Formats: sequence, C-alpha cells, structure tokens
Amino acid sequence: MTLEKLEAQVLLWTRAAIVVPIFFTGLLMLAYSLELCSLQQLFFIACGLYFTTAVVWWWWTMKSVQLLVRILSKANSNVETVAKELTSIREELQVDNGTNK
Repeated sequence: MTLEKLEAQVLLWTRAAIVVPIFFTGLLMLAYSLELCSLQQLFFIACGLYFTTAVVWWWWTMKSVQLLVRILSKANSNVETVAKELTSIREELQVDNGTNK
C-alpha cells in the first residue's frame, strides 16, 4: 500500500460510512414492511452486517497504521542522517575557520 492508495481508501471509507448504513437500513425497513422477515431476523441480520463492517474496518485501520509507522520510521531515519551530515559540515566549517585565522 502506498500513501496515495491510503488517501483514496480513506475517501472511500468516508463515503461508505454515509451511504452503506442508509442503504442497508432502508433495505431492512423494506424487508420488514413487505413482511419478508421477522423483526428478530432483521435484528440479527443488522448485527451481522455491522459486525462484519467493524471487523473489516479494524483490519484496514491496522494496515493503515502499519503503513504510517513505516513512513514515519523512514522519515525519522532520514532526519537523523541529515542531522549527522549537518553536524559533520558544521565541524568542518569550524575547523576551516580555525585554520584560516
């Protein structure tokens, strides 16, 4: 997964968080009004749908956090490398200033 894919998936989850519950609630209400299922069956179907959504969302969240941790670790190591290089440049400049006087 890349950062661009993660951004696209966040947008997808944001949209799905609005559309999917409305769609399934409407579908369950339609099934109840047409007397296709009892209220208890609809309750268990709704619980199953929300449970499945929660598990999938949790898995996706953990994968996203893993990607962000990798990105932050890489950025941290790059910052440490730059800091070491700046320190060595500073030391060289101080040595050069000391020899020129």
